[in-house]
Amino acid sequence: METLYRIIQIARKEILELWRHAGVVSFILILPVLEMFVLGYATAGGINDLPAAVVDGDKSAASRRLIQAIHQARSFEVVALPETSAQAERLLDEGKVSAAFIIPQGFERADGGVTIAAIIDGSNTAVASYAAAYAEGVVGHFTAQAFGGLAAPVDAETRIWYNQELRRENFYIPALLGAMMSLVVLAITAICVVRERERGTLEQLMVAPIRLIELIVGKLIPVIVISYAELIVMLLITTQVFNVPIRGSLALYAGLMAVYLLAEMGVGMLISVLAGSQSQALPAIFLLVTMNSTLAGFFTPVDMMPPLVQTASGFVPLRYFIDITRQLFAKGAGFYELAPQLLPLAGMSVALFAASAWVLRRRMV
Repeated sequence: METLYRIIQIARKEILELWRHAGVVSFILILPVLEMFVLGYATAGGINDLPAAVVDGDKSAASRRLIQAIHQARSFEVVALPETSAQAERLLDEGKVSAAFIIPQGFERADGGVTIAAIIDGSNTAVASYAAAYAEGVVGHFTAQAFGGLAAPVDAETRIWYNQELRRENFYIPALLGAMMSLVVLAITAICVVRERERGTLEQLMVAPIRLIELIVGKLIPVIVISYAELIVMLLITTQVFNVPIRGSLALYAGLMAVYLLAEMGVGMLISVLAGSQSQALPAIFLLVTMNSTLAGFFTPVDMMPPLVQTASGFVPLRYFIDITRQLFAKGAGFYELAPQLLPLAGMSVALFAASAWVLRRRMV
C-alpha cells in the first residue's frame, strides 16, 4: 500500500508540474504534429515538369513535333529554346534547366541515323537518374510513332554532367553538411544565452555599462570560432571519407558561410530568449532542424514539392545554404552564379539578427 501511495503522489506531482508549464507542453505536443504534416506533404511530390531546354538544329516540322512531344510529356517542361549548344550549356551551369536536348541537322530525314543528345544535370542525383530515363523514353516513344512502329533510325544519347557516376553522396553529403552546421550553430547559440538566464546572470549583464550590441557580439564570437572549426572537420569528412569533390573556391565558401551563420545565430537567439531553460531549447532546436532540412530540399528537391511548401521553404535560410553548397561543390560555381541564393540569405540574416536583438531587449526590460 505504501508503494502504491508513493507512486500516486509522484504522479500527482508530475501532473501539477505539467499543468504549471502548460505552454511548453502544448508546444511539445503540437510541433511534432506540424512536422508530420510538413514531412509527409513535402516528400509526396513526384519527379514531374523538370525544366528543359531544346536546341533545334534542324528547324523542320519533325523537330518542332518532337519539341512539342517533350513539352507535353509529364516529365519535362520546355522553358527555353536556345539557338546554340553553348547557350543550353550555360542554362545548365546556371541551374535554370535540369535537362538540355540537342536536335541535330538531318533529324527529319534521318537517312544515316541521327543521335539526339540529352544532357542531364547530374549534380542532383535524386532527379538525374529519373531525367535520364525519361529523356530516353520520350525520344524513343516519339521516334517509334513517327516511323510507324518500325526500328527508328533516331537514337537518344544521354550525357550526365557534374556527377557522371550519379553518386548519391555527391547530392546528400553537401546537404547534410549544411543541416549539421545549422544544428551546431543553433544549439551553441541557444545554450550560451539560456545558460545565463538559468543562472540569473543575464539580467545583470543587461544592466551592466555595456550596449546590447556589444553583449550580443561578445557572446557570438565564440560561436563563430567553434562553427568554423566544425566546418573544417566536416569538410575533411566530406572529401576524405565520402570522396565528394569540391570544385569551387573554399575561400568563397568560407565567406558565404559567414552570411549563413548570421541567419542561424539570429534564429538561435530567438529560441534562447523564448525558451525558459536548456531542456526546452534543445528539443525545439532538434525539431526545427529536422523540419528545415525537409523544407530546404534535403530529402526531396524543392522544385518537386507542392507550390505551398515551396513558398514556405523560401523563408528557411538552410535552403539557400544547401543550394550554395551543392552548386559550389558540384559545379564549381562562383560568386555570380551563387548571387541568386546569396541575396535572400543575406536579407534574412539581417532581419533575423535584428529581430533577435529586439526581442532580447524587450524581454529584459
